[in-house]
Amino acid sequence: MTFGFALFFLIVYGGASWVTGFYPGGLRVALPMEQHIPFVPGWAAVYVSMDVLLLLSLFIFRTWRQMLPFALALCAETVLGALCFLVLPVEVAWPPRAVTGVWASVFQAADTMNLERNYLPSLHVAFACTAALAYRERSGPVASTLFTLWALAIAASTLLIHEHHLVDVFAGALLAWGTWRVVAPRVRRESFLEAVRVEALCAREMYRFARRHPRYGLIALVLYQQSIGRWRKARRARAGFCFLQLVDDVLDGDRPVEGEPLDAIDVLLRTLETGAPGPATEFHDTAVALGRALLAELTVREQVFELVRTMRKDRERVRDGRWWDAETLQAQLGNTFRLSVGLMLNVADARVRAEDAPSLLAALGWCSVMRDLREDLAQGLFNVPKDIAEEVRAQGHDPADFDSLLAAEAGRAWVRAEYQRARALLDRSAKELALQDGRPGVALLRLFHRSVESFWARKLPRRMPFLREVPALGIS
Repeated sequence: MTFGFALFFLIVYGGASWVTGFYPGGLRVALPMEQHIPFVPGWAAVYVSMDVLLLLSLFIFRTWRQMLPFALALCAETVLGALCFLVLPVEVAWPPRAVTGVWASVFQAADTMNLERNYLPSLHVAFACTAALAYRERSGPVASTLFTLWALAIAASTLLIHEHHLVDVFAGALLAWGTWRVVAPRVRRESFLEAVRVEALCAREMYRFARRHPRYGLIALVLYQQSIGRWRKARRARAGFCFLQLVDDVLDGDRPVEGEPLDAIDVLLRTLETGAPGPATEFHDTAVALGRALLAELTVREQVFELVRTMRKDRERVRDGRWWDAETLQAQLGNTFRLSVGLMLNVADARVRAEDAPSLLAALGWCSVMRDLREDLAQGLFNVPKDIAEEVRAQGHDPADFDSLLAAEAGRAWVRAEYQRARALLDRSAKELALQDGRPGVALLRLFHRSVESFWARKLPRRMPFLREVPALGIS
């Protein structure tokens, strides 16, 4: 939060200073009495001490929940201050300053810190007062008095080194008082803190997913783009994607956990269904937080648990080294995508159901198998039908090895047949979606359809060049 705020401040505060640099002039807010305020360069040391005062927050607030009200109050003051700088630009009335001697370097640092033109309100004063108000709540009488005097000294320093006028100082103090009274109580609400935690977990998990494969980064961008204007309502979609992908990663072995992944998932389900405590591990804590965010106000809770248990079956067959027949494989893929797409549509408040696009669900299952065939075989997830595997072995090849599978005529014939089946599914899917035109949620299904269509037409033939020679695809 410290580095994030520093970057945020530089962009907003520096941006306001840059924009107002194009203004032809500014307001005069100097009071007649200010001409009697002396210029004392040594007070620049007090002025720059504000950075030390702010950094003390790292020692005063021991957790992110304690520090968040302070950090968000500073962010709010920065935004409000920048708006004032843009709307009410001020022109200082102080005479030119020239400093030599021992205080020259300190004064130069203070003057550089202040940039140019950002005067009303004084954010230096606002930040110092906010720190005093926040620290006093966690301090004894002596420390509270010290922080109050420190903030007052910083406010005085802005006048004594002629960086601000009295109006700027009073406006900065008023900004701090008002912002702290408004922001702190709201940010301390448990519901707000938990929402922030969920958002942070979603951002972290999406980053980890994207590092493993760029397609997850694209999904994250789409989710965030779709959340604009409905951020709170769309939180379930973000949390749901991260929760289910995290579960999938654990079951696939992409996210290592201690012990058998099936046991970790069973404990997770028990916690979400009954509230029973679980182990204090990163996976469990993260998955529980994301799962509860998904399940909140969700009318199809059982569908989430059914989907996780369906995904769990894939891990069981990896553990046992099972080869399934084509019918069992299709049933597993069908259930997986019926539940996952149905859940997505429910979270998106769609008026179309997964069952309205059966061919698309089958096409998604085909795409999942072909896209991850090499990786799945390497992990022991055999999505090749049992009878095809036996034919490949009979031809002297290993069906559990991707290259060996495609070296066998039986393996290539199966891929060609699946490629033609996918074409027929996509053609039927286009007709099914056309019948649903105008219903909320169809746009999401069309997005999936285009993605599978692109994979069929371009990506898969690049991976398996022999598919370019497949005849009579029956493209309609």
